[in-house]
Order: sequence, then C-alpha cells, then structure tokens
Amino acid sequence: MATSIRFWTGRQALDGRAVCYRDAWESVGTGDGDTFCAGSPYVADWDWPYRRIDYILIRCGLTGGPTLSIADCRRVFDGPNDTGSDHYGVLADLQPPPAKPD
Repeated sequence: MATSIRFWTGRQALDGRAVCYRDAWESVGTGDGDTFCAGSPYVADWDWPYRRIDYILIRCGLTGGPTLSIADCRRVFDGPNDTGSDHYGVLADLQPPPAKPD
C-alpha cells in the first residue's frame, strides 16, 4: 500500500498530522480489488507489479466511523471490451448513515 493511502486511511502520520478516511473496498469489497491488472488489454508491461491503484475514500466522523454508509463496492469496467484505460474502475454505493434513535 502506498504511503499516501496509508496517510489518508489513518495508518501513518505526516509531519505530525493525521486524517482518517474509510476505504470503501476494505469495508465491503471482495477479493484483492486490484485495478491495475495484467487482464486489461491496454496494459503495456506484462511484468509490472499489479495492484490496486484506484480508491474511494469516505471521510470519517468524530467517532471514527465513515460519515456515509458503504452498502457496496466493486470493480467495474473490467470486461475485455469495457475500458479504454490501462486500469479498471471502482464503484461504491454510498448512502446516508442510519438515523440515530431518539
């Protein structure tokens, strides 16, 4: 995982500062979530270190949880004719958080 993603997800401070965003894929996605893969017909280097390079990050509130409910997260545009890019997309279904009981 890149240093920038470790910072944004609260795993690493930078110059004494820290933030916390929730990674939608880590919350509800299945599988490795790689978006830069050898399966894409547009990948030029067959021996590149493939991994996930696309993220959807949701801001966390004061209690540490995400400010939106993450109902689903999946890789998209990953069929053989679905993309014009060398990496696939990520789609998340985000919803307002459940109402707090009175």
